[in-house]
Amino acid sequence: MKKTSFTLFASLLCVVTTVYAKHSDQNSSYSIGDQNSNRTRLAQQGIKFDAALFSDTAYLVSGGHLAGARPETSAHFNIGTELDMKKMAGWDGVKIRAVVSARQGQSTGVRHLQHPSAPQLSNSQVTFGRGNQHTRLSELSIEKQFSNSGLNIKVGRITIGNDFDVMACDFQNSSFCGAQMGKWQSNLWMNNPVASWGGRVRYDFDPELTMQMGIYEFNPDNGKSNAEGLGWSLSTAHADGVTIPIEMIWKPQSFINGLPGSYRIGALYNTAHDPNNQKNIATGLPEDHSTGGWIAIEQQLTSTGSDKQGLEMFENFTWHDQATNKIDNTEQIGLEYIGLGTDHPDDMIGLAVNRVHLNKHFVHAKVANGQHQFNAEAEYNIELNYNCHLGKKILIRPDVQYVIHPGSTHNVNNAFVLGLSTKVTF
Repeated sequence: MKKTSFTLFASLLCVVTTVYAKHSDQNSSYSIGDQNSNRTRLAQQGIKFDAALFSDTAYLVSGGHLAGARPETSAHFNIGTELDMKKMAGWDGVKIRAVVSARQGQSTGVRHLQHPSAPQLSNSQVTFGRGNQHTRLSELSIEKQFSNSGLNIKVGRITIGNDFDVMACDFQNSSFCGAQMGKWQSNLWMNNPVASWGGRVRYDFDPELTMQMGIYEFNPDNGKSNAEGLGWSLSTAHADGVTIPIEMIWKPQSFINGLPGSYRIGALYNTAHDPNNQKNIATGLPEDHSTGGWIAIEQQLTSTGSDKQGLEMFENFTWHDQATNKIDNTEQIGLEYIGLGTDHPDDMIGLAVNRVHLNKHFVHAKVANGQHQFNAEAEYNIELNYNCHLGKKILIRPDVQYVIHPGSTHNVNNAFVLGLSTKVTF
């Protein structure tokens, strides 16, 4: 009964979007309107506001640890402002940005899907995870684009994944959303909404080729609500080394079938040395550094002649230090088809598969200690979804997920999950 009701509810929401889209203002970027043109007027003066509410609901239909338990919902809200200092104060190429976010809710993956001895490596709800607390400061940055130059510098309280290993977020499963290094590189790399002190230097050689490098404080307190004052602390106490990513980006405007794409290759080096933060995954002895790397690809394959409508593919690969990281490599591939019907030109069908492989040194160390729960080499996540857009303002995304060897163990059955995501832009 729960499965039937959930499916009918998701289908009904998609029908409602079709009706609503025909009678709503498709040109407005805000669900609450332009407030008597005040937002437009402020933007012309250099002050922009943005806000969005995301929610993910997941129901474990079968498999996992507690199939049939009630669906769980998690949510993420962010509100931000960007100041164009050229318009406000004559500072050419300078922008200041501040973002506050909040996360709340529970996870079906944590409560019902995973085995207690082997946590799921991914999560069926991307809005659940680090930063899951009341509110936090997710960004406070100043960025300078130098005139007549490709040089761009950003410093402040920022998030690595907003600039490096960037990936779209068109899926509910966390393994297909955002910078993949932030999912699998232990605590050395944290994605939004968790921020740290740091800076990034980017140089655009031409419109298609870019190099960038960053240096970010590594602080184990980041992401721990009690340790960092509920997300608002700006303290550098307990900092332990830095994370240094470097990345080359190639964005050809005309590549496969004469269509645009994005190709990223990068590496990181971390200098944490406290054994509480970085140690050998097998022996427990201190390590003074860790490395990793990634390749991220997005390429449009076909076009209907209108913007990004058509078939697009994406691939992501990550590699991690076998001395220090629980996961040693991951692979991911997906397809998206954008533009389904005249009423919803931005609607999209997405299908993606990923593999998360456990480090054999980690597994062998567990076995040596009598822990045999990690008896599958990898966890696999599969998601099929439909992105229903209400203009630029509202997104409804029903999805089905299948998780093979959750937590990289045979101790629970493969899991079938029904999901529903929503996004409202204010």
